[in-house]
Amino acid sequence: MTEVKSIEKWTVIANPKAGGKRFFLRRKSIEERLKSAGLDVDIVLTEYAGHATRLVKKLLEEDGVRRLIVAGGDGSISEVVDGIFSSSVDTKDVTLAILPGGTGNDWARYWGIPKKSQKSIPFVVEGYTQMIDIGRLTYHQQGEEKVKYFINSVGLGFDAQVVYYAEKISRFLPGRSWVYSLAVVAGALMHSSKPLRLEMEGQGCVVDDKVYTMSVANGPYTGGGIKQTPEAVPTDGIFDLFVVVRPSLTLLVKSLYRLFKNRLEGNSCLRFYKTASLRITCSDKNKVEADGILMEGAGSPYHLEIIPQALRMVVPKK
Repeated sequence: MTEVKSIEKWTVIANPKAGGKRFFLRRKSIEERLKSAGLDVDIVLTEYAGHATRLVKKLLEEDGVRRLIVAGGDGSISEVVDGIFSSSVDTKDVTLAILPGGTGNDWARYWGIPKKSQKSIPFVVEGYTQMIDIGRLTYHQQGEEKVKYFINSVGLGFDAQVVYYAEKISRFLPGRSWVYSLAVVAGALMHSSKPLRLEMEGQGCVVDDKVYTMSVANGPYTGGGIKQTPEAVPTDGIFDLFVVVRPSLTLLVKSLYRLFKNRLEGNSCLRFYKTASLRITCSDKNKVEADGILMEGAGSPYHLEIIPQALRMVVPKK
């Protein structure tokens, strides 16, 4: 890890919708705290889904920005990462810091970055930077090949179904931490297993069956603190995979209970893999999400690969 030079200018990409209306109440305090901590900052607000990706690409390529702070949730972080890696700049010249403000905050949870700005801002000033891995998802949409860069995880099946319901519930209950728990229950009642073929680099086809859910993870947490892939480390150059194949009702109920308790154990329907590259072929009826963002209209085959040591991120000093 290397030490951060806090005197450099930072650009804050802020999502005013993350965590409900609370951002409007804390924006002034965040700006004041950043400046009182000695940081020279500009704050830029996103206006719609996907806006952060376009903003970041412009800031990097046209304005020469190289230090970014994301004030928002996992989806905002993902959009910023997508913008960084979609740009023409050398991504290793970019430094990323985060001030968690979303509903799930799974990426910040792994690093131990607190949600309260008075506790997270000191990490930007006094913390260190760590090179982290980034994921690349290649998919198809209306016959055209597209790419989405992600930081935490990609989920198919039940995982994506949960995101679908979480988005709907959040419209009525914005910023509630238990939205994902409610979405998990809704997803479990409505989702069913669907055919899926999984091929891994160097191993060939390892799954060709009806799959209930699948997570391709760079970090261990998803869904607001659920540990589907407890061994995932975003600096080891590999994905951790969690796949549920043809679960019986009894095994499904037991697995969901253990999932909430973070005591997930292997059984006849749960499978765990590690790989740096994989290919997924499945029906378009299988929803897919990346970092909690539902990939509307995305279709298989999906190709996922890890980009090791790809981005410099501010982390708490250890």
